[in-house]
Amino acid sequence: MLAVLQSRTTRERLYNAIIFAIFVVFWTFFLKFLWNQTLVPHITVFKPVSSLVDTFLLAVGLAAFRL
Repeated sequence: MLAVLQSRTTRERLYNAIIFAIFVVFWTFFLKFLWNQTLVPHITVFKPVSSLVDTFLLAVGLAAFRL
C-alpha cells in the first residue's frame, strides 16, 4: 500500500493499486484454503469460512491481533 501512496504519476498509482488489489484477492483465497483445509480439520473450535468477505475480515482480524 505504501507504493500506491508514493507513486509519482497517475499511471504508476493505478498500476500499483491494481497490483495491490490482485495481491489482496490472492491472499484471501490462500487464507481461505489454509483455514478450511488445514486448521479446521485439526482444531475443533475453529469453524470453516464460507465466503471471501469472511476470509477478508479474518485476515484483518489476524493482522490487528498481530499488532
